[in-house]
Amino acid sequence: MKKTAFRTISAFFGVVGKERSAKAIKAIAAASGIDLLVLAYNEMGILKYENEERTGERYLIYDFLKKIFKSNAHPVFFDVGANVGKYSLMLRDAFPEAKVYAFEPNINAFKILEDKLSGKVECLNLGMGAEQKAGKLFTYTGTPSSSHTSAYKDMFTLFHKANDLTTVEFQMTTIDDFCKERGIREIDFLKIDTEGCELQVLNGAQKVLSGSNIKMIQFEFGECNVFSRVFLRDFYEVLSGFRIFRLDSNRLIPLPTYESINEIFRFQNMVAINKNIAV
Repeated sequence: MKKTAFRTISAFFGVVGKERSAKAIKAIAAASGIDLLVLAYNEMGILKYENEERTGERYLIYDFLKKIFKSNAHPVFFDVGANVGKYSLMLRDAFPEAKVYAFEPNINAFKILEDKLSGKVECLNLGMGAEQKAGKLFTYTGTPSSSHTSAYKDMFTLFHKANDLTTVEFQMTTIDDFCKERGIREIDFLKIDTEGCELQVLNGAQKVLSGSNIKMIQFEFGECNVFSRVFLRDFYEVLSGFRIFRLDSNRLIPLPTYESINEIFRFQNMVAINKNIAV
């Protein structure tokens, strides 16, 4: 039935031509209250943020990673920007024998993270960046453990239209320094959700990256990068040894080469896979 309906619609639009088809599509969308731009974004894996199924994170962890690391008995995972631990908990659930490091700089979120996951993952009240130093974050006064916590105040005042903010001080280190201190030679999967500071985290992992010792990386790209002044092109440059994909709800969309058309500053998750890994 669906195939027949699709053929009928395709035949109709084929007869009336592109210009009239476009007008018809716009009229139908307007009458139905459909935002065609958001619809197009959703088809590309963009602006899907409602839950782990929509973002594709559940698919990535329970399907894709399970296939990639099926022969690895004890993988090492870094959750940078762990917030209250939802992502780390999924990693631990899917890989009971994995070593999971959950990094959260916001002490308000960290307390919840530690209460929930202490003993299951290693919880660290640390931020990751390009160098070791003290840092400052902004967050909502009313919900200080918010996942929106960011180093960029403008993200709140201009994007979220929020002015009732509080600050949180934290200690920052780098992935390279942490790995050296702990004797960690390889990271199987690195997830970064740092509200616009993702590139800084990667800049602090140059030694590990140059040694091809990170297999896969998930990082956010979107509105926050307007405030950090970071382009998608910057990630292609720092991750030259990786293939870049956009994460959709149940698939990875390959973006094999940099193209400016993909500089879309709306919420999306990117996945970088080391070129030495067969997928």
